[in-house]
Amino acid sequence: MQKIKLGTGIDDIKFGIGPNELVKQLGEPTEDEMSEDDGLAILHYDEKNLSFGFSKEYGFRLLSVTISDEDAQIEEVSLIGSSLQEVLDKLEVLGISDIDIEDISSDEFPNQQLVTAFEFSLNLWFDNDELAEIQWGPFWDNEKDEPLWPE
Repeated sequence: MQKIKLGTGIDDIKFGIGPNELVKQLGEPTEDEMSEDDGLAILHYDEKNLSFGFSKEYGFRLLSVTISDEDAQIEEVSLIGSSLQEVLDKLEVLGISDIDIEDISSDEFPNQQLVTAFEFSLNLWFDNDELAEIQWGPFWDNEKDEPLWPE
């Protein structure tokens, strides 16, 4: 079971670390991507159903985690595989109720929705009314427009 820590990271991995530190903790990734256009580096760990995003704008520090593992939990609550309504009910119990729901369906990917809780830097990706991925990052200082790195 992997513990999602909103604003902090996952398990013992905290936002703000560099790619080398992540590799020391988890080993070599299955795949790494670098997008020169948007200054993002992503390390994928397929066996863990995890991806870690690093941004050039913030010194290639860990800025996002994406997970698709059904065993992942937020505050001991599992969400992956749940319907949109089930997730909304579970989020409300967790105190996450200020959300946006956007239909992001396309010809290639029909029946997709994105649920965002900006206050918690949380994105939930749904395919056919089932939560497929959770993506989150550090909490944000809106006045300074920068991440609040965890201690």
